[in-house]
Amino acid sequence: MENFYLTEEEAAIVYSPEFIRLKNSAIEKVMVLMGRLQEALAAYDRSLDFPFEPEWLQQGPKISKGEQYKQLPWVMLDYPRYFSKDAVFAFRSMFWWGHYFSCTLHLAGSIKERFGAILANGYTKLADAGFQVYLPEDPWEHDFEEGNYQPIASMSDEDWKLQVGRHSFVKLAKPFTLEHWGEVINEIVTAYAALLNLLNNEGRF
Repeated sequence: MENFYLTEEEAAIVYSPEFIRLKNSAIEKVMVLMGRLQEALAAYDRSLDFPFEPEWLQQGPKISKGEQYKQLPWVMLDYPRYFSKDAVFAFRSMFWWGHYFSCTLHLAGSIKERFGAILANGYTKLADAGFQVYLPEDPWEHDFEEGNYQPIASMSDEDWKLQVGRHSFVKLAKPFTLEHWGEVINEIVTAYAALLNLLNNEGRF
């Protein structure tokens, strides 16, 4: 029989409404932050001559939230976001309660094939910038736990090229500490700019 008695820690939260009020207030502030981040990403897009296909931007940004990503609240911004049966071009920014912010570039299908050679040859730039690559076959995990990601800098150039070709998709990501709350918008935009500049095959990074 399952025990329904509260621990001291559980009781301290249940007996007071303040924790939930503070949690809800914090999540609303994350939602605002994600809105500001989307504006900053879109502003960067306007400054860059990147070869976006029209359909990659047609769906527009999406901010979503939930309570149970591995039992913890989360907020997610997808911009740009293009998901089809045959291809993916998406940049996902995520807040995960008690852990970190993160940003992830997800390319799949024909779009991954289009940029595959550029990514394979981008080892040094991606490694130096601190990006990590997603390893599992299922592309829909979003955290850095349990070996989901490996720092590119810890791989050899040969292993990196093999990893780029291993799946029909590739995901490149960076985590950002929650203590950088006030700087995270600029940090994610910088990461986004670096990735787009690489895909655009430009010299700067």
